[in-house]
Amino acid sequence: MYADKSDKWHHTMARYLGLSPDTSFLFGILPGVCREAIGRYDHMYTKAECFNSNKVYAWSKRHAEKINSAKFGDTKAYYGTAPFLWELGRVASSNDFNPEGSLFFLPRDDQCTIRENEYESVQNLIDNSPSPRTFLLPWRTCDIWKHWDKLILPKDSKFVQLADPWVRQEKLSHYFLRHEHVYIPWPGTDIYYAEFLDKKVFVYDKLEQYRTKTMEEMERENNIVIHWLKWGYNWLTEDQKVFFEWTRDWSSIDKNVRKNLTSLMLGLDVLKSPEELHDDMMSQGFLETHQKFTYNPEYQRSYEWLSNLEKTRDHLHHDHPHMSLL
Repeated sequence: MYADKSDKWHHTMARYLGLSPDTSFLFGILPGVCREAIGRYDHMYTKAECFNSNKVYAWSKRHAEKINSAKFGDTKAYYGTAPFLWELGRVASSNDFNPEGSLFFLPRDDQCTIRENEYESVQNLIDNSPSPRTFLLPWRTCDIWKHWDKLILPKDSKFVQLADPWVRQEKLSHYFLRHEHVYIPWPGTDIYYAEFLDKKVFVYDKLEQYRTKTMEEMERENNIVIHWLKWGYNWLTEDQKVFFEWTRDWSSIDKNVRKNLTSLMLGLDVLKSPEELHDDMMSQGFLETHQKFTYNPEYQRSYEWLSNLEKTRDHLHHDHPHMSLL
């Protein structure tokens, strides 16, 4: 009856909706900006097998529309705001930050994708990045790049694995807010978090440095879900290559286009207060009647911080032809 719990978003979703962190939901939650579903038909998140549910919380506008219009899917998407922003707003509204130095996302593999062995270019980037530095290593073993231990990290740097799901997004919020420069290996979800905060973003790997794993290299047995969870260069469609190559050169994209794309990717156009979101999801059958809302002042302040930040920004949002590839 209940969907699989997200190892990224379950606790944040429950807390923002005013529910117990032990709550079980009828819906799954998209893990991020799902590159495996950009520029091609979504064979993964349109299937109930993905989360063991025919309901999913989606926080990319185009992806929600894609799920709801899928010809061969049996899943209904609720379009909402990226859960990470709720934790970000909670942290930002109760702390003062003076951003400096570099937040460095180390190269990563994935359940179905692997990066090449070359590490000298990453080392050169590390050596020349502004300090202080914080390095992030994935918490899943299958996501850890096998050659990361060849890198020499500065002695005064901080090394982090966000292993605790209870505070994972809260800690990541702190790291984003503390740093001025953000280094990202591949043009994925973190680009949009960084852009939302007006960080200086640098995407440092090439798309061609990633390939699909062989069956022998995979840690999990291939199934209907895992089969489509791929983003190696040899698996990408031509539309995907165009879109990701465009976003890889992030700083060259017009600022108003970046802001518009970020808004669409993070669901900023449908930002709701905790109670508004709870009531709307209840009305659409995504929550059960016994899941009563409980007011949490921290998340109300988060909503107000996010809402006020959006109101102060210039909303001359421009489109770009490549956005149609989503």
